Amino acid sequence: MSDFENGTPSEGGKGLAIASMVLGIASIVLICIQPWIAFISGIVGLVLAIVYNKNNEKCGMSKAGLICSIIGIILFVVIIVLAILGLAALGGAAALSELAM
Repeated sequence: MSDFENGTPSEGGKGLAIASMVLGIASIVLICIQPWIAFISGIVGLVLAIVYNKNNEKCGMSKAGLICSIIGIILFVVIIVLAILGLAALGGAAALSELAM
């Protein structure tokens, strides 16, 4: 039996989709441990999913990689915004305590 059906591989060539899915899941898992690594893996997973979808037919793994990567990137942005707001609030609280004295 041949590996090719109608000139295309039957089960091969899904490496980009698998890598995208793994990196997307890793970006969600790593967001609490190392946000910068999670952000980078989310970006790489997003790029791999887009490249796979552009060159091949869409499959479940590439969709999962795309969605998980987007979620990981959004979580990173939310954490950074909350950190900035928290630091601003702490700086504002310190300034208010100096004014009260």
